[in-house]
Amino acid sequence: MNEIELIIEKLYKEESAKILAVLTRIFGPQNFGLAEDVLQDAFTKALLNWQQQTVPANPVAWVISCAKNQAIDVIRHNKTKLKFADDLSYHLESEWSLGNTVEQEFSETKIKDDQLRMIFACCDMDIKAENRIPFILKTLCGLSLEAIARALLQPPQVIKKRLYRTRKQLQQQQFNFPEPEKLGNLMEKVHTVLYLLFNEGFHSSEKQQPINLMFCQEAIGLAKLLIDEPTVVNQDTLGLLGLMHFQMARVSSRVDQQGFNIPIDLQDRRLWDQQHFADARQLLQLAPSNNNAGAGRFYLEALIAREHCDAANFSQTNWQAIVGLYDHLILITGSPVAGLNQAIAIAYAGDNSLGIEKVKDLQGHPALKKSHMPLAILAHLHARSGDAELAYQQADESIALGGTAHEHRLLIQQIQRQLAD
Repeated sequence: MNEIELIIEKLYKEESAKILAVLTRIFGPQNFGLAEDVLQDAFTKALLNWQQQTVPANPVAWVISCAKNQAIDVIRHNKTKLKFADDLSYHLESEWSLGNTVEQEFSETKIKDDQLRMIFACCDMDIKAENRIPFILKTLCGLSLEAIARALLQPPQVIKKRLYRTRKQLQQQQFNFPEPEKLGNLMEKVHTVLYLLFNEGFHSSEKQQPINLMFCQEAIGLAKLLIDEPTVVNQDTLGLLGLMHFQMARVSSRVDQQGFNIPIDLQDRRLWDQQHFADARQLLQLAPSNNNAGAGRFYLEALIAREHCDAANFSQTNWQAIVGLYDHLILITGSPVAGLNQAIAIAYAGDNSLGIEKVKDLQGHPALKKSHMPLAILAHLHARSGDAELAYQQADESIALGGTAHEHRLLIQQIQRQLAD
């Protein structure tokens, strides 16, 4: 890339999501493809103009001005053909108010509002993760098609098809702020989607990149957008961002030189990032005083993560406190996975037999019948009790059911270490 192309690429990454959100607000989600076209035209014109002349003193203002003018032209030429945003249509149809209306929609306050609208719309769609993640990376994070393809290790044509399918669904979505009585449920969806995006990076299943920090950073950026809006942020939002910071603090110690996961009991805690810890703890201090409704799941998960991170070493982990926090988490969520994690905590708190019994009870849960996780945990706990034959048998059964190569390797290593102790 030449210098101008690098400037355009950086500008697209930083500003395109904001501009697209405003254009979608003006045109309405039913004309999302048109909003994308106007955005693309603005950046194409910037590239051509700046290559022929020079980069303006304020490149962001130049691109936004270009997008505004293009939007006005599109509206003028399609007044009788297309239906735009319902609450703006009257002002957009009048030549006297058209320019001023578009100008107002690009004000700083309304840009932030429209970014939130876009987050709500994207997270409220019932779509597969393989379609949601690339769409969020493009629409909410401003990544180019090529950058998404590189990040997901997929051919650009595959990503293009996924984006096309998801775009069709967005056109059916509302682009409004949710009513107060619906906000809590929608925020739960938003939190879950952002955490899935974070986990896609932090627990990447791709052999070539066991941790994809870009995904983690994008999820954190979107969570910060929510934090900055007092009408939507709740205890769980603060907990979610805190949890992400606790996880990010351990990034440098989580993977060895070969790209394999290092379990928390073997991680070098001297490598943990104290600034991330400080940010996480500050968020957890704010959470109890937040009066907005929230389910509490991510706040509790952040409290659990804090217990792990506060321990000077693995042997000093406060497992009893973690067991108690899981009691609350299971009560709120009914999650069998939380139950499995609590079983591990119970075992490490001193009652290995009770931990094994709890996992066995959870094996029959409908959500876990085909999962490899219960058998993997049983193999680990039986190794702790010294039953090598049963531990390896259950490990083989777990590996046959699923999991990644990283998880399989780690499971066998943990069994070997437990039996050697």
